[in-house]
Amino acid sequence: MKLSLEVWPNMPWGRLEAAGPAWNSWGDKPVTWCAEQTASYGYDGVDFIFAKLLDVPSDQYDQQLKDLRATTDRLGIGIGYLGCHTTFVSPREFDRERGIETFKKALDAASVLGAKSVVTLIGDGYYDPPLNVLLSRRDAWRQCREAITEVAAHAATLDLNVSIELLQGTILNRVELIERMFDEVGADNLRMTMDTGAFYVAVKPFMNVKQAIKRLGKYIDVVQIKDEVGLPTIVNTNHIWFGGGLVDFRETFEALAEINFDGYASVEWEGWQVGGQIGVGEPAGVGLADFDRVAEESLEFLAEFGFKPQRAQ
Repeated sequence: MKLSLEVWPNMPWGRLEAAGPAWNSWGDKPVTWCAEQTASYGYDGVDFIFAKLLDVPSDQYDQQLKDLRATTDRLGIGIGYLGCHTTFVSPREFDRERGIETFKKALDAASVLGAKSVVTLIGDGYYDPPLNVLLSRRDAWRQCREAITEVAAHAATLDLNVSIELLQGTILNRVELIERMFDEVGADNLRMTMDTGAFYVAVKPFMNVKQAIKRLGKYIDVVQIKDEVGLPTIVNTNHIWFGGGLVDFRETFEALAEINFDGYASVEWEGWQVGGQIGVGEPAGVGLADFDRVAEESLEFLAEFGFKPQRAQ
């Protein structure tokens, strides 16, 4: 198992209602600087939310990818994945078409960078936001299946994987639904991202987490490691600093060891965004935005439960 750090742009979602005009201390730094800084803390890899790579003038985009690849190669670290949380389900067809094309662009970038997967949750939700008001579950399922099929076909031409995140607010929020969708799509390059917050908030009420990891083990290629709270409902969730939530990190480490997981476990800290009752960040409303502290203190916390970078061993 390798440890990586996920790097975010400022205001990653574009929309303001849930995340606010969110700022973090690495949000406006060049991606090569972020890779250098990540390596300095001892991580095996660095992962990027795709919007971070898009946050340059278009005439600099291609050169930025080449520079980033050269930097990670020189540092001896990998790029585990790109996170492209885009729109596959929507009553607005033009949003879906744009979302699918954005994901394909992320796949093209991953190919240049040497990443193996591009990760997505199934935006724009179904239960959160409640698109069920506008879209039947049958139609949402069809849209989801068709979008995954299309991007998986593009990924196959690049020898890449598409990694789907089980997430509570989406139509793929149960173990059996991931299995059913993957069976229907039937693509050999479909993988699954295990988000520890989602597993302990959305999966655990219905299935033992160790059992779920074992059942989905053949698909899991990325683990996004975080802490989270989400009761009394599985949709109303908040990211919370390591140790303050519902995630059992020792159980997670043991379960991943049992399936011989050898991919990236990526520190995914989202609590720097707006929190409180309607936000995604800390329940108290104010979250840690200093990513140097995030990088350092996450490693310290996770080491207590067995998660350690291979470079440190």
